[in-house]
Amino acid sequence: MTGKEIAKENDSILEQIKKAANFLEKEKPFIKEVVRFYEKVFSLQHEFDSDITKDYSVLKSKKDFPLISKKDFDIDFYNAEILFEKICDLCQGSEIQADVTAKIIKESIIDKELSFKSIVQSYLEGNISLPEAILGNSEFNPQVFDFILYNSLKPSIVKSSKIISSYFKEMDQTEQGRCPVCGSAPALSLFSKENGSRSLVCNFCWHEWETKRIVCPFCNNNDSKTLGYVALDNEKGIRADYCDKCKKYIKTIDLREYREDIYLPLELIASIPFDMKMNEEGFKSE
Repeated sequence: MTGKEIAKENDSILEQIKKAANFLEKEKPFIKEVVRFYEKVFSLQHEFDSDITKDYSVLKSKKDFPLISKKDFDIDFYNAEILFEKICDLCQGSEIQADVTAKIIKESIIDKELSFKSIVQSYLEGNISLPEAILGNSEFNPQVFDFILYNSLKPSIVKSSKIISSYFKEMDQTEQGRCPVCGSAPALSLFSKENGSRSLVCNFCWHEWETKRIVCPFCNNNDSKTLGYVALDNEKGIRADYCDKCKKYIKTIDLREYREDIYLPLELIASIPFDMKMNEEGFKSE
């Protein structure tokens, strides 16, 4: 894509995020602050066009899934660190109780106590370690740190995923409960607007792939007697599909019934009532 095409696409996505946030704020005023915070985070992400230089074409010869591990994603460290600092600033000025953690981490990197690149590499390898001075701080929240770090890397991860997925469009992905690109669990399930076919959306690289209509993506259970769903009042076009065998659930958006102006990462956050309901019922998301 040319620079102008990228800018046009980003402008369109920013408008999409804005419209989705405006709707959610009106319909769910009880999470207004959360929606507006995430709107700012997601908008920031689309201000950066990650520079991906890795040659993923070698993956064309792969015949099995997943095609890549998290540690092998190409990261634009320069832009990711700028985004990291901007998200930290957002957290420090927010009302979501993330300000202290953001301040601790940002100052540690500025003071060279932490190396951003080393943190990222260890995070992608799944063995991140932080100094005891940080971990021992009672006000430090590991979940907030994980949120800030992941969202600063997300533009690079998503762009890499799009490049990788373009190499295996013809390969059958319908048997995959986990992401064919990176092996992560799905965050959402979708019913297409065209014909109601079902697809899954990765919770890490946001790759979308078609799957079977009646199956649990977590344990591959296809016994309809042990599969079900929960719908909530005033939540049109979205439900939680659950499996009685593995006790897990996934939120499903039916695009045939859902509103037009949506932004999936924002819908995932705004559908908290389903998480609360399913947790009460003894189900967990992955």
